[in-house]
Amino acid sequence: MLVQPRADDEKTIMGLFSLVPDLRNVKYLNETMEAYKQDGYYLYFFQDEPHDPITGLLGYELYEEKVVLVRHVVVTPGSPKKATQAQMLSDLQERYPDRTLVGTFDTQTAIDKWRKHY
Repeated sequence: MLVQPRADDEKTIMGLFSLVPDLRNVKYLNETMEAYKQDGYYLYFFQDEPHDPITGLLGYELYEEKVVLVRHVVVTPGSPKKATQAQMLSDLQERYPDRTLVGTFDTQTAIDKWRKHY
């Protein structure tokens, strides 16, 4: 299930973003954090159940009227990557049933695999 982070979850978000190789650079990490504070950009934690640990982070942008641009799909180490990614994308699609999920160079492969199997 996708859960909206609270204002005091910034350190947790930064920790999850540190799992993304490009975001280990503090400059890029700070730029990314600022981007998600803009209108139309959203970050959500992923948990299997309400009181379970966070196992992922999903970042996306509402683009145009019919597109959701998935910018980040982060899965914590030890979590089943494919299944967690697929569930995050399925939950996102349920949230926006009239929109098409598309990805960036980094996320499109996960979206293609999700579409093919789910």
